[in-house]
Amino acid sequence: MNSLRYGLVAAALGLIAVWAGENMFRVAPAPGLTASDLLITWVAYSLCTASALSAAFLTGVRGLRAAFLGGALMGWLAEGVIAGTLYQGFPFQIVWTGLAWHALIGGGVVFGLGRAAVHWRLSRQIAASVLLGLFGGLWAQFWPLERNDLPGSGVELLYLVLMGAMVPLAQILLDRLTPLRRPPVLVLALAPGALAALWVAQSMAAPSPLRLVLPALLGLTFWVMKRLGGGRVDRLDLGQPAPRPWRHFVFLLAPLLIAGLASLGWAESGGHATNVAVALSSSATATLAYLGLLWRAIRRKSARA
Repeated sequence: MNSLRYGLVAAALGLIAVWAGENMFRVAPAPGLTASDLLITWVAYSLCTASALSAAFLTGVRGLRAAFLGGALMGWLAEGVIAGTLYQGFPFQIVWTGLAWHALIGGGVVFGLGRAAVHWRLSRQIAASVLLGLFGGLWAQFWPLERNDLPGSGVELLYLVLMGAMVPLAQILLDRLTPLRRPPVLVLALAPGALAALWVAQSMAAPSPLRLVLPALLGLTFWVMKRLGGGRVDRLDLGQPAPRPWRHFVFLLAPLLIAGLASLGWAESGGHATNVAVALSSSATATLAYLGLLWRAIRRKSARA
């Protein structure tokens, strides 16, 4: 039973990660995107989130730290094994997008703050969703510079809002499954083992010293999580369930705003280079957050010594 609940949690986290890392990032679907493509993407992301979930069990890290550092593990696995973009534009790609987008925005904001916001005053939760929507709308303005095949507003609405509805549904499922009991070690090892085997096969097919960046980043992050968490736990708390499940659907204000602002901006202009400001600011914020947690881990080690 614990193994089944672990798999369901990983799948729910994978849905949230797909919306944050694909739908919000790309704003509009790629040409020829099919339902099977979406399914494969969900499975790939779920393997990465399952690996982060296993790391949380083995390290005991909790709260927003777990959301951010788990997002970093998930992001670097997605970019380093699934997409292979981690080794492009080195070393900036180490931060963008694995740390800046997947960890900070996907893990920290969409998942972490999303779970916390349902316990805030409703006005504060609405304001948070609106801010996320404004941020996404700003990011969306650069896509006409990148693509000349952007679809109409109806397709954007479906891509962002219909898929966005999966986020509150996944959060409600997490409410039902928390706290999560630790499954057998073999189950915890399945997803990271599969991704490790795929990474080894890729490295043998296309050898490059840059590929060693991935295990170094994963190892360092796992060490930080263990120092900050204290070690293996038998029960993982994913945050308190929402007092009213409908509060999770306040999140949908964000995709609605992104779709609306993207449509307006694309109709009025040929695009703006907003990606530069977003990438630099989020990369700086994520790097400072990661280094701050690393420093805390080092100090905690020194104090124990």
